[in-house]
Amino acid sequence: MRHLITSLFLFAAASLQAQNLEEVKKHVGLLASDDFFGRGYVNDGGNIAAEYLGDAFRDIGAKPIGETYFQEFIFDVNTYPEKLVVSCNGAELRSGYDFIVNPRSGSASGDYKVAYLDSTHFQSPVSGVKLGKKMPVVDLTGIDTPAEVSSLHEFKREVLQTKPVVVLNPGKLMWSVGQQVSPFAEIEVQKDRFCASSRKIKLEVKNEMRSYRAQNVVGVIPGANRDSCVVITAHYDHLGMMGDAIFPGASDNASGTAMMLDLMSRYASEEPEYDMVFIAFAGEEAGLVGSKYFVDHPLFDLEKIKMLINLDLMGSAAEGIAVVNGSLYPGKMKQLAEINRNGDLVDRIKLRGKAANSDHYWFSEAGVPAVFIYTMGNVEAYHDVYDLPEGLDWAKYEEVFTLIASFIKLL
Repeated sequence: MRHLITSLFLFAAASLQAQNLEEVKKHVGLLASDDFFGRGYVNDGGNIAAEYLGDAFRDIGAKPIGETYFQEFIFDVNTYPEKLVVSCNGAELRSGYDFIVNPRSGSASGDYKVAYLDSTHFQSPVSGVKLGKKMPVVDLTGIDTPAEVSSLHEFKREVLQTKPVVVLNPGKLMWSVGQQVSPFAEIEVQKDRFCASSRKIKLEVKNEMRSYRAQNVVGVIPGANRDSCVVITAHYDHLGMMGDAIFPGASDNASGTAMMLDLMSRYASEEPEYDMVFIAFAGEEAGLVGSKYFVDHPLFDLEKIKMLINLDLMGSAAEGIAVVNGSLYPGKMKQLAEINRNGDLVDRIKLRGKAANSDHYWFSEAGVPAVFIYTMGNVEAYHDVYDLPEGLDWAKYEEVFTLIASFIKLL
């Protein structure tokens, strides 16, 4: 083992030279640009990104598995392709910055008289709240006990059958992707951006359910041993657009996608020991849809996989990395820790248990050895309009690249 670790030191030095952070930044800058529309469903941003990645796979030297790099699948998604309007006291709020719509929202149109509710209305069942023709505006401040949260949830579920709901959030606005639809719209407004004295609110929200044809992007760098493979994955999709607001997704997950391409370039430069398979998944933000489809319709025998390494949120390792599923593989994690310690690479490796929080999950459920690595550091933006390339400091990028490449050498 000592001889092996010494060899890994030499490999680590080579890996540091093989990585290309400037190229990574270029990929992130493009994937998170307005030209890709948040890599979602409005303006077909997801498939624009897929085509870009297919070209990148080809240019780097990965081969398709079969006749094409693309594995198509279809799923339903709720979208907001038209401009959204939320206006109070004549002031129009900015979509994405001042408000978001619940991703499962239906439509709403018109001027609504409002009834203001606060935490005192949700300390017991709210069946006694009389709204009449008014639309509720609920201040979320102080609604934090399980009973209060449950009461609010039931209240919104009932009210949304007949009218919209507005909630005022004193914290951070975070959007996501919906696949079901309520009869009416729920709008979440940043509390300090709302005109609290307004008696009427103007809403124009129009949703559109779409049957979306997405694509996983799959390629392989052939190895000396074709009987086994190591798989590197990253989801390239993000949230797309909500009206005219774009959710760029630089950290989540243009960063992991770009690191995957960087690793691909490293293995394309010399023949790896085993096949190196690279999969860029669509539909992760919609509920791990692309990876579930791949596991249900694999393009090769999943039993060939020695290990799958999923990359997400790779833009700053100032505080180290986390390894989801790491606690399932104590022997492998001991090797990872030894590489890290002897190379003095990252400050901390946090081992986590199982979690259905990224695309490794369905492989793990199918019996494939799989881990999900993400960085811990200085990136604050998440699922919002502020997740821009300039928000990534790329702390310890070279070290994380080396750690992963050296770990793969031991598989």
